[in-house]
Amino acid sequence: MRVLIVDDSAFMRKMIKQIIEARKEFEVVGIARDGVEAVEQAKKLKPDLITLDIEMPNKNGLDALREIKLTCREHPPAVLMCSSLTEQGSAETFKAMRIGAADVIAKDPKKVGAGDEDFKRELVEKLLAIGGHRSHLKKLETQPSAAAANKAPAHTATDPKDLDLGTAFDVVVIGSSTGGPPVLEEIFMALPATLPVPILVAQHMPALFTASLSTRLNQNCACDVVMMTHGMEARKSVMLAQGGKHLKLTKIRTGHVIGRAVDEVPGAIYKPSVDVLFQSAAEIYGGRVLAIQLTGMGEDGAKGAGAIKRAGGTIICQNERSCVVYGMPKAVVDAGHADALLDIKQIARTLSDTLRRITSSGDEHGRSERLSA
Repeated sequence: MRVLIVDDSAFMRKMIKQIIEARKEFEVVGIARDGVEAVEQAKKLKPDLITLDIEMPNKNGLDALREIKLTCREHPPAVLMCSSLTEQGSAETFKAMRIGAADVIAKDPKKVGAGDEDFKRELVEKLLAIGGHRSHLKKLETQPSAAAANKAPAHTATDPKDLDLGTAFDVVVIGSSTGGPPVLEEIFMALPATLPVPILVAQHMPALFTASLSTRLNQNCACDVVMMTHGMEARKSVMLAQGGKHLKLTKIRTGHVIGRAVDEVPGAIYKPSVDVLFQSAAEIYGGRVLAIQLTGMGEDGAKGAGAIKRAGGTIICQNERSCVVYGMPKAVVDAGHADALLDIKQIARTLSDTLRRITSSGDEHGRSERLSA
């Protein structure tokens, strides 16, 4: 995969180049020092991937991204934004993802300079994921037989009309990773202002980024959106797990459910872990769980989806064509746990309709009694 590196820091350009060139899957075809050069190089070199800094002179990363999206339509590159670990950097990140960036990586010059292995691993994993998925989608477009081979299993609905959800849910849990924030925003903007049950979200991101994401969603959505911190009760709103920690639901003696922030869970690589959230929801709510698995790399959420399925819950996965990376939903589908495979608009409409049915049926009134039983 051909990569264009864009950063106004000579040091960062050098370090990112070294990390990328150490992998045989990549070829660095160009270097740009600002947004103006980025647009010129993108049009000239037609890279498959671009690492794009946000804060740069002459033309910043957001403006460069907009122009690249407009002028490189014949060979659109997958773009990984490189953001500083600051409040402003995290806010700009979500703007970039709305414009069309595939994902973001937070860069700390001190850690990068010290050869931080976590940064190296994350950079390579994200580039492989977004670049590989983009190539796969192109293959599906040109080879009908390959597209046919990737249809949903027979037991999995691809039309919301074939999915009879009813009203038997006490909680909604959502797993999300690469490409997830814009999808979450689209889904939550379709929801009513008053929610009948809690909606709990595990989005792979650093803590500063989930704080900015929850603020942005709360500003743009009719329903309340908050970040769920340690000891907070699960309430009837959208609650994002705190980044950098795992969110484990716990039922206390009063019968209420709270979230516990856990630093380490064996086998859980990504924080917050979707598996941890899903598994704890299954333990507490049993079959009255509606789970939604969104775009993301890896297999986080597949084990938790299995726990929800065994408990009698329902699982919806985002379909391949609407994902930035299909890894996480695919793992759930391949394991046979998915009840439906839908695109973003279908998921938003299905969730909104389900919540409105729960509200109109009055089914949420029995929730506290069921949890206390």
